[in-house]
Amino acid sequence: MLHIYNETSPLTDLCVCLGSAVPQFDSYRNDPKQLKNFKMLPWNKAKLLEQQQQFFEVMSQYGVNLHFVNHSDVHPWQMYTRDTGFVIHNKFYFSRNRELTERVGEIELLRQSIPTLLDQDMIEIIQGKIEGGDVLIDEDTVYIGISDRTTLDAVTELAQYVKVTPIYLGTSVMHLDTRMAILPGRKLLIYPGAFLKADLDTLKTQFTLIEVTEAEALMMGTNVFVINPTTVILHSSFIRIARLIESVGIKVEQIDYSEPNALLGSFRCATLPLARL
Repeated sequence: MLHIYNETSPLTDLCVCLGSAVPQFDSYRNDPKQLKNFKMLPWNKAKLLEQQQQFFEVMSQYGVNLHFVNHSDVHPWQMYTRDTGFVIHNKFYFSRNRELTERVGEIELLRQSIPTLLDQDMIEIIQGKIEGGDVLIDEDTVYIGISDRTTLDAVTELAQYVKVTPIYLGTSVMHLDTRMAILPGRKLLIYPGAFLKADLDTLKTQFTLIEVTEAEALMMGTNVFVINPTTVILHSSFIRIARLIESVGIKVEQIDYSEPNALLGSFRCATLPLARL
């Protein structure tokens, strides 16, 4: 079942979660210190659920099998399944340590909801913490963002299993996939200003860069999701980015995803790929 070697091969199996446990904006009072650098915008929960359903319909149109994690009121952000764990090649990696206390315990709910995840296929990262939003897979190389959410000691432990390339983000970037995305055809959608020169130079040796602005990146403009080698899905407000992607021969599916974006997580954040062909 588990088979992820890159970000762009045809997607077959995807783990998602309805945002039914997301609180209403007016009732959300928790303001953890970890979110002070990342300002959420007002959101509409009913609209969020409608937008999720539209996304699920697009996935079904492309033949993607959806595997749903049961939502839980004690895990309000479980809909952002990307960070609960991640598949590299044929193993599922996860860390029980999480930067946000509200997200501790998500892995157990995911395991209960998807019985095809077998113990022998899962590897727990014990040291530090690591989240899937910081993990981008490129065949034998795995790019890992180093930030508050993913620490160097966790990446060092992961390096026992796969070849890793650390990318240093500092504390003002939530996850690597909020600043870059690997697209089909060795293209990289990226906000260059978020990266150290050495890391950017490394990326330039591997990809052709398609640059977004800081404002676009802050609104999740790089948090696109690749469906297959010819198609990506993007929030409908990013007209300029869509044109840039289409200019290199990639089809762009656009739907309104304003509410997940307001909560600081777009298509990639809200998806956990389990298998690509």
